[in-house]
Amino acid sequence: MLKRTLLFIAFATPALSHAAVYQCTVNGQMTFSDQPCGNDAKEIEVRAPERTGSGSMVGAGGKAFLEGREKRAELREIDREISDLEDQREQARQNMDAALARYQRKKAYASNNLAGATWEGSLAKEAEVMRERYQSEIDGIDRQIDRLREDRRRVQNEK
Repeated sequence: MLKRTLLFIAFATPALSHAAVYQCTVNGQMTFSDQPCGNDAKEIEVRAPERTGSGSMVGAGGKAFLEGREKRAELREIDREISDLEDQREQARQNMDAALARYQRKKAYASNNLAGATWEGSLAKEAEVMRERYQSEIDGIDRQIDRLREDRRRVQNEK
């Protein structure tokens, strides 16, 4: 039912949007109106000029402008993504540095403790796992940035 209604609306809309144009002579002047303007009013048919060719109505200069605008927008989006990833990478580095500083404090405390040797060994393993985790995150961000930079070079070199 919905399809039939939409189909009816699609076919009826052009007929409903048709507005009559009347040509009249008033005080010796030819005028045009959407309503009959005198006894000599005659309805005329106004049609849009037919398109020639099958191409779009946008010329070569317009196409170049639109393509350039799209290209600039894509480059801005890539630059924004790169900037966001660089911020994430810096935040991950700061988190790693803070975690390693906490490790150094714990290690110093372990050195002053009787059972410190055992604890120091477990702290060293924990620090290595932590460093690997943050380094893995940073490496993943670097790969994303490299991919985006390659995309940026590709977009810049497109004609």
